[in-house]
Amino acid sequence: MRYLLAVLLLLFATGTASAQRLVMSTSEPVVSISSNFAGDTITIFGTIEPELGRNPDQVTNNYNVVISIKGPAGTYVARKKTRQFGIWLNGEQEAFEGFPSYFSLVSSAPMDKIAEPQVLSVSGLAFDSTPHIRPVRRTQNTDMFAQELIRLMKKRGLYSLDEHGVQFLSDTFFSARIALPAHVPNGSYLANTYVFQDGKLIDNAPQRFMVRTVGFERFVANSAKDYSLLYGVVCVILAIFTGWLSGVVFRR
Repeated sequence: MRYLLAVLLLLFATGTASAQRLVMSTSEPVVSISSNFAGDTITIFGTIEPELGRNPDQVTNNYNVVISIKGPAGTYVARKKTRQFGIWLNGEQEAFEGFPSYFSLVSSAPMDKIAEPQVLSVSGLAFDSTPHIRPVRRTQNTDMFAQELIRLMKKRGLYSLDEHGVQFLSDTFFSARIALPAHVPNGSYLANTYVFQDGKLIDNAPQRFMVRTVGFERFVANSAKDYSLLYGVVCVILAIFTGWLSGVVFRR
């Protein structure tokens, strides 16, 4: 029923508009993380309205769609391990601010077939595009550290690219399924949909959704954040009690 209502809203919006524009939505405004959370999949769908005065029945599908999903941004540090006196220690490092904690790109075709790399980069549709790589202090090795940080995020499943993830269900109606891993960060996510035609960006539309912990897990997380000292004391007491109880049980 939820999906049906969302689709009806999209169809209503397309029936009342008078110019070419993009209308999109997500299937879940809130993704809840509980103790048995093993990942989730959300659906992003939208429609592209025809140009003013053009018969919708005559529209052919010459659009391409790219959807970017970004998680909460923060400051991330990439470090290079160096061997010193026979021990591997952290050496040179670079910090990047405003770095997305989650970044997924899905498209209706290979990215190099949709637009020029420079056009995609300016729109933020590349992992190493300028809007995402903001070093705190730029050095000659900044690019190397940025690429290594991106590689590590890909390895953890937090950065992904699916060049056939957007499916057109009609000439102008499309949908995409986005898989969120089990360790997806909490926070506000921005799903931005870009429509290209003949290599040019013609429109884009943003949509936000939330990922948040619920239930007892949320209580524990909030306690650790808001009452860190008390939380630490309780954890120490529980550890001591658990150790004492284990000793009593195994002694018997």
